[in-house]
Amino acid sequence: MYNKLVVSTLIFVAAILSGCAPSAQTPIKDVDLVEISYDSVEALLDQLSQPMAKGSLVVVSTLVNVNDLNQTSAFGRIVSDQIASAFNNSGYRIRGIEMPTMLFVDNEGGMLQLSDETKNTLKELGASALVVGEFAAGRRTAYVSLRIVDIKSKNIISSTDFSVPMGPDARVLLKLQQTGEAAP
Repeated sequence: MYNKLVVSTLIFVAAILSGCAPSAQTPIKDVDLVEISYDSVEALLDQLSQPMAKGSLVVVSTLVNVNDLNQTSAFGRIVSDQIASAFNNSGYRIRGIEMPTMLFVDNEGGMLQLSDETKNTLKELGASALVVGEFAAGRRTAYVSLRIVDIKSKNIISSTDFSVPMGPDARVLLKLQQTGEAAP
């Protein structure tokens, strides 16, 4: 009798708990991408390893696909624009660059570095910093990595990372596109 009661209780509890557990089919909801972008800029500014004067020119490049630096997406372009807006609202002058792959060249070791043309352009503009970043789309989450590069020293002076759940909007925004192609 006692064993039947224990078994019945365990089955009842298991049935209730299985009904409460999230299903693998639970739809992923979108988050406020603007809020996440603005928070990332706040994190970048909070973590600066050297001061960046308010009013200085910050160049923000379009985020690119980590697997192919010649690709971006609506996600990469809108997050870059939101980051530029957040820097502007924080008191910095902003210039955006739509063709991020033109900024870099491969050096002999296979590492990306600023091209001489990019260095000269940034110097002519009087830019103090360059914001660069990449994104990677997973099955349930997109990941973004951002860095501020000091133009004079070429050193990374701040970096931050964030993730975005792959809700319906994020999925649409992450459809990849070659850089330089006309937007849809």
